[in-house]
Amino acid sequence: MSHSPSPSQGSPNEFPILDPISAQMDKLRSSLARVSVELIPTEHAIHRILAQDIQAFRDSPAIDVSAMDGYAIRLDELDGSVLPITATSTAGSPPVQLEGRSAIRVFTGGPVPPQAQCVVRREDCNESETYVSIAVPKESLFLGQNIRRQGENAVAGDTVVSKGTLLTPSRYAGAITFSNETKIQVFRKVRVGIINTGDELIDFGKPIQPWQIRDSNGPFLEAMLQKHAFLEMTRTKAQDQQDDIRAIIEAHLQACDVILLTGGVSMGDTDFVPDAIQSCGCSTLFHRLPIRPGKPILGAVGPSGQLVLGLPGNPLSVAVTFRRFALGLIQHVAGFACADEPLYAQLVAPDDKAIQLTWFRLVKTGSNGRLSLVPSQGSGDIASLIQSDGFVEIPPNAMPAGQRMYYPWVS
Repeated sequence: MSHSPSPSQGSPNEFPILDPISAQMDKLRSSLARVSVELIPTEHAIHRILAQDIQAFRDSPAIDVSAMDGYAIRLDELDGSVLPITATSTAGSPPVQLEGRSAIRVFTGGPVPPQAQCVVRREDCNESETYVSIAVPKESLFLGQNIRRQGENAVAGDTVVSKGTLLTPSRYAGAITFSNETKIQVFRKVRVGIINTGDELIDFGKPIQPWQIRDSNGPFLEAMLQKHAFLEMTRTKAQDQQDDIRAIIEAHLQACDVILLTGGVSMGDTDFVPDAIQSCGCSTLFHRLPIRPGKPILGAVGPSGQLVLGLPGNPLSVAVTFRRFALGLIQHVAGFACADEPLYAQLVAPDDKAIQLTWFRLVKTGSNGRLSLVPSQGSGDIASLIQSDGFVEIPPNAMPAGQRMYYPWVS
C-alpha cells in the first residue's frame, strides 16, 4: 500500500476523476468559512494547524560540526608523524582553535575548527591521552570528510514548516528547533456539533428491546473526531419532529463551525432534516449523490459559512460518508492547506460485481499491505464494518480489480 500519483496522472481506468462528485465537493468547499487565527504559546501548538510559516532563525547546523567521534586535522600535516592532541570539542561547547601540527579530539556534534580540513574516525586512529596517529592511508581521506557543514540542512530564512500544516510530533520538533518565537499563530479549534436524529435509537447503557436499535452513529463520529486536537465537539440527540430539529440546528448555527447530522435526510415521512436546514437560513448545495452507500447525503452552507452535512442514518453510510467527504471538508474549515488524500492500493482476489454508482466497498488489510474485500449485507451491516480497515472507491460500471483509491478508517 502506498501513495501514488494523482488520478489525473494515471490511466483513466485505474484512477478516474469523479467529476460529478468532485464538482459538488468543490462547490461546497469554496463556500465555507475558515476559522479565525489565534496566538498561543509555541509549546502548546502540538497537533494544531499552523496559520503562519515557520522560518529558520539560523542556519542548521549553525556552525560546522563533526558527524562522528574522531579527530579534526589538516590533511597537509599527515606525514606519518604523531600529532599532539591540543583540545577537545564536544556537542554544545564553544569552538576551539586548531593549532599548527596538532589534532583536536572531537565528539559527534562537536564544533569543528575552521582550520580543520577533515575529521578522521577514532577507529581509524591510534590514540593515547595526549597524542594520535592516523592508521589509514592518506589517500583514503578527503577534504570535508565527516564534517557536517554550516547550513547544509537549512539556511536562515528558509521556510521549514508551512502555513496550513498539521503540527505533527516531527513538525513540532522542527518548530521548536527552528523558531525563536515563544508564541505562534494557529487556526483556532473547529467547533463541531453532532446532531443524531431517530426516535428509534437507544443510547448505550440503556435497556434495549429486540425491535429497538442501538445508536452507533454518534459514538462513531465522536471516536473519529476526538483524535484530532484541532477541533472540539458536542453531541445532541434530536427527536423526529421538525420543530425540534430546526431549533437544535438554529442553536448549533450560533455556536458551531461544522454541523453533522445523522439520519432524516431520505424521502420518508419523518425525514425532516432537509426542510429544517432550509428553514434555518442554510443554502443546500446538493442533496443525493450517485454513490453507494450514502446516496441521500446532503451538503449545505450556513448563514455565516458554516459547514452543514446531513449524513444518512444507516451505520455504514455514516461511516463511509464521514470518512470520504466530511473529514476533508472539516480539514478545510480548520485551515489545512491540503486536505486528507487517499492512498492507492491493490485489491487481492476481487469479485466481478459492478454497479452504475460510485461504490464504496469495505476492505481489510493483509500482512503484505494488499487489500481484500469484506463481505457486507448492506448499509446496516455494522458487523462487516467491524471487520474492515477502511474502504475502496470503485467508479461507476467498473470492476473492482486493479489499483484503487483506499480510505482507511485510521489515517
